[in-house]
Amino acid sequence: MHLDPRTLRNIACGVVLLVVFAGRFTTGSVTQTPDGPVFGIKPVIAWTRIVILPALIFLVVDFWFFSKQSPPIWVPVLFFAAVVFVAMQMPGTIALTPTAITQRFWFKPSKAIQYTEVMAIQVIQNGRMTSVLGDNRVKITHTSNHCAAVEFQQEIARRTGKRPVT
Repeated sequence: MHLDPRTLRNIACGVVLLVVFAGRFTTGSVTQTPDGPVFGIKPVIAWTRIVILPALIFLVVDFWFFSKQSPPIWVPVLFFAAVVFVAMQMPGTIALTPTAITQRFWFKPSKAIQYTEVMAIQVIQNGRMTSVLGDNRVKITHTSNHCAAVEFQQEIARRTGKRPVT
């Protein structure tokens, strides 16, 4: 069987869709550090972003440079703007330190809320997403792409003394 670029693109898109749906069914696990538990991105989601996204970019760039007709200039510009936008939306790693909850991002500034400053804990999407709201107007969100949603909710409730609101 000969694999042409169109077939490879279709296979890559199918794999991405499978991984996205499989990411909803995995839970991941909490990493214990000396400072406290760390809730990172699920391995399936990280694998998708580290391996499949560059492969898709390569396939699109390969198609643009080696096809018979070149696309208008706005198509690659729009494509790369979309890639940058997706990279900026990556969820940050959440750590529960002895005094605060912190969230570190790759491309955005970090956030922190002291446990005494937590105003509310909101649970959304049937427990897949949790938002912690601070009185300093900071919002830290544990998304469905993070590991161990239930453990995160339990640990935040224990450390803050506040009950999650659904």
